[in-house]
Amino acid sequence: MKKIIIQDIIIPALFASYIFLLTKVILFKFGHIDITFLLEQLQSNLKNPANMKDRLLLFGNFIPLNEIVSAVQNRTYHNIFNLLGNIALFIPFGIFLPLVIGKGYINLKRVCCISIIVSLCFEVSQAVFNIGIFDVDDLLLNTFGGMLGYALFKFGIKSCRCTRMKGVPST
Repeated sequence: MKKIIIQDIIIPALFASYIFLLTKVILFKFGHIDITFLLEQLQSNLKNPANMKDRLLLFGNFIPLNEIVSAVQNRTYHNIFNLLGNIALFIPFGIFLPLVIGKGYINLKRVCCISIIVSLCFEVSQAVFNIGIFDVDDLLLNTFGGMLGYALFKFGIKSCRCTRMKGVPST
């Protein structure tokens, strides 16, 4: 009974809460979620798509590792926080995936693919809603974070050697 509650209710609820917080941090920079504002931004971009294109070309980063190398060379608090923050944001994602999808269905390659897709959705959303800047390096850092989270999950499972996970009664 307890395993069913944890597996079917608590873990999905925690994952949904994590996705909500991830959205709040990435798209709204810790501010409140304003759907009306998003719709206005979307409507503005749909009326004049050239604005979105100009913003992407002017401010977007489409060169892999460009911002990462720049941040490492010019180590400021903001740059380091941005690098580590993009990684840290997706570590829970890599931990949650095998718990939500199932350990038998997930592997490092799938975590990598799903992390890229989810991160790309956030980056495209920033461009479409005109609420952030598209940065390909964020895709790389977020994906690395997801993969790191999965590795930590796998390491935790292996190092734990909990008897309950093996199906052997506790002594």
